[in-house]
Amino acid sequence: MKIEQASADPPSRKPLRLERREVDRWPIEGAATAFSMSSESFGRMHDLRMLDYSEYGLGAISDTAMAPGTIVSIGFQAPGYLAKRGTVERCTACGEGYRLAIQFESRLAA
Repeated sequence: MKIEQASADPPSRKPLRLERREVDRWPIEGAATAFSMSSESFGRMHDLRMLDYSEYGLGAISDTAMAPGTIVSIGFQAPGYLAKRGTVERCTACGEGYRLAIQFESRLAA
């Protein structure tokens, strides 16, 4: 009986990156409030439970859905976080409500 040796290791491949984010986010616990700035839902407030945070965006859970493209102003209850303005990028139903991805607006030069 002839035993064949396994061929050399396959060439290394770059792992497939399924993550859309270009920067890391840090897990965070806390609450925030999103105030809708879009005309169709202006003034509607949404309580958020924060999941992760970076200087460019926020992942959170809301009891109510928010349409992608909605512009929001976010106030954080935790000290040390300044209010931010951003756009809802994604809103998907989850077991706890709706999982939101909010991209913060970049600051304008003075």
